[in-house]
Amino acid sequence: MQNLDEILNSFDYFDFTMPLSHDVVSWPTHPAIRVNKFRSVDRDLYDAHEIYMTSQDYTHFDTPSHMIKGGKSIDKYEARRFILKTVILNLSYKKDMEIREEDLRQFEEVIRKSEAVVLYTNFRKEPKEFKYDWTYLGVSGAKYLSQFNLKLVAIDSPSIAGWSGDVPAHPHIITVKEAIDVHLHLLEKDILIVEGLYNVSEAVRDEKYVEGILIALPLNIIGLDGGPCRVIFLKPKK
Repeated sequence: MQNLDEILNSFDYFDFTMPLSHDVVSWPTHPAIRVNKFRSVDRDLYDAHEIYMTSQDYTHFDTPSHMIKGGKSIDKYEARRFILKTVILNLSYKKDMEIREEDLRQFEEVIRKSEAVVLYTNFRKEPKEFKYDWTYLGVSGAKYLSQFNLKLVAIDSPSIAGWSGDVPAHPHIITVKEAIDVHLHLLEKDILIVEGLYNVSEAVRDEKYVEGILIALPLNIIGLDGGPCRVIFLKPKK
């Protein structure tokens, strides 16, 4: 077996996980995250915290059960399913918000070689401010990606689809049906979705695409429709 240090030192490591704290904003119609310290080393001789958050905020998975009745939940997948040969597609140049089939065709050769695709849009996440205008995967783009033998599609925006809600601060950008269709084109093919990646720009820089290994490990909670995850990208050193 090759020396482990040699293997590990052949990669640059990037953490695509959003840092969390009690004051990070959630999806506008979801409950806010709560992190509360209820034990203290000074008083109790140990620290402990209670954490309250939804399964559909921050850096998180969507599984088929998120939108398909009777679909697979996160605990139904083996660990190998979360370690994938991946390509990051640089779509940060786009002037409009929708990623369409024609935007993705240029990457067809490298998509065919990959198990997972990350859509890099250069979305600027502000931990204490929710931004409604992000670049998203459109229906034609989702349908196109669903034709490949992919296991996962990820994006650096809050949702793989556009903003479909209606709150006083901002009307919807796409319809609820469009948002659901984007998800279903992938989930019906058992292509998992990861939303809310963070700091993807550090791995991409100005390259058209970047190949590497994505390690996206969710909590193994029985019956959950997805849930929070830690996402690490291993980029081979040149």
